[in-house]
Amino acid sequence: IGVNDYIFIDGYRKLLEVKSKGGLKNIELLIPVIELRLKEFGGAKNKFSRVNFHIIFSEELPPDLIEQQFINRLKTKYLVNPKYEKIAKSWSSLVTRESLEELGNIIISSVPKEERKNFGSPLIEGFNNLNFNYEHIQDCLGNDLFKDKFITAVGKTEWADIKWSDNTIAEKKNIINSVDCVFISSYSYEDFYGAQKSLAASGVNSKLLDCSDAHYYSNSKEKDCIGKCFSWIKADTS
Repeated sequence: IGVNDYIFIDGYRKLLEVKSKGGLKNIELLIPVIELRLKEFGGAKNKFSRVNFHIIFSEELPPDLIEQQFINRLKTKYLVNPKYEKIAKSWSSLVTRESLEELGNIIISSVPKEERKNFGSPLIEGFNNLNFNYEHIQDCLGNDLFKDKFITAVGKTEWADIKWSDNTIAEKKNIINSVDCVFISSYSYEDFYGAQKSLAASGVNSKLLDCSDAHYYSNSKEKDCIGKCFSWIKADTS
């Protein structure tokens, strides 16, 4: 199971502690995942969309090392979505759960009261409006401590939402071609293979990995639940 708390690693650390005390006996491997929204693509056909960039770290890396040498370096350079850039200037520069809630509250309070029902919690809104520069992420991953200790991926759905244009085509191709694989959570095998063919037809990275993208427990009828799919990777052991 890849444990994804977006820009935090608290959940992974907590589950490691549970496992060290004899819990989670049915889970063979826990791996830490960081997910970030890239700033590079701001426009899509009829909606605002960002590409989700995933870093799947090796279980050999201690949580404190990932936090100190990657997450904390990453937090020194971030951008707020242009729509709220001006009002966010009063916001604290240190990214914590509390400061993200503060940013979310600033954003929510800036819109008319009748529109606020369309927003999520302050923490979610704060995170949703935080973006990172792709080059800065790569720079942080260039630390020798992480060499051969991570793989990268982008979300296919968000990437596909971005329209092809003369201004974005180079960046759009560069980001998907520079990652190790592409993530998707398909409704069916047919949908998965259709998505893979569309990537191949576009001449970009088509190493597509179907994931549970689990937002619900395994007894849920929702598509994105624990254990929805099992992807087998055929490769030499290493």
